[in-house]
Amino acid sequence: LTGSAAAWAAHLFSSPPRLSTLLAGLTFAAIVKSSCMASNVAVQLSPIAQVTHWASRGCTGEADAAPYVSIFFGGWQWCYYGLFAYFLTERSGFLILVYSNFLGALLGTYYLGTFVRNCRHGQAQGSLRAYLTGVAALVLLQASARAALPPERALFFTGLVASLCSFLGAMSMLVTVPTVLRTKNSRSVPGPLVVANFFSAVVWCMCGWMLSDPMVLAPNIVAMLASSTCIYLKQRYPALEEGEEVDAQVADCKLSFKPSPKAVSQREIVADTVATPRPVKPPAAAAGGGAEA
Repeated sequence: LTGSAAAWAAHLFSSPPRLSTLLAGLTFAAIVKSSCMASNVAVQLSPIAQVTHWASRGCTGEADAAPYVSIFFGGWQWCYYGLFAYFLTERSGFLILVYSNFLGALLGTYYLGTFVRNCRHGQAQGSLRAYLTGVAALVLLQASARAALPPERALFFTGLVASLCSFLGAMSMLVTVPTVLRTKNSRSVPGPLVVANFFSAVVWCMCGWMLSDPMVLAPNIVAMLASSTCIYLKQRYPALEEGEEVDAQVADCKLSFKPSPKAVSQREIVADTVATPRPVKPPAAAAGGGAEA
């Protein structure tokens, strides 16, 4: 019995634990790939709080639809590209594009639908119509390419559109920058989305550098710079609520109001007229010598 216990103890301490075995097989590349997947999910989930706020308030305020159209169209575009490539090449590795973007496609549909129902701002409605027109044009263009080109070239064109979606998604963060600079209010910048986008871009830049793939690296460098700009603006111009924004605008109007010289001269004339009363003439004597009587 003593020998068996000693042998069991020797076997226990000589064999490495399972956790150590797992950590030994965990490479830097695996960490980066897992971080890419997690960052995609974080970006897709980050607008939920703001979209829920729109639904409860019944208004989107001055928010622009570009980031949400990007999540919607980019998610479905990458899913389509992944399925197209899988069925054409029969390589299961392309299905990772479907797994990592299907949730974003569904959430993007919800975000866009909520924006459409609650958008009351005229300029935002016009921008939304322009974005949806562009999306429809890209869909029709890909359908025409699929019908007219060989499958390999159609797949290449679909991949170009997907990469374009990533680039436009990075640029969509900057759409509200002119509004922020004009109003000195960063309320229209989606804070959680830009922060998640920044960390996601950093991770994907590392992945693109490891893969030596400029199609992955270039759009994410742009996304990192755009997100950094938006984060700086959020710190430089804190978001104001509607009431605070009105008070700030009133204060700015009071500070910047300077009456014209003509208005000042007219005001002085009126003040002099009020301060210096005119002499009142005595009534004229009644005709017929009433005073003599």
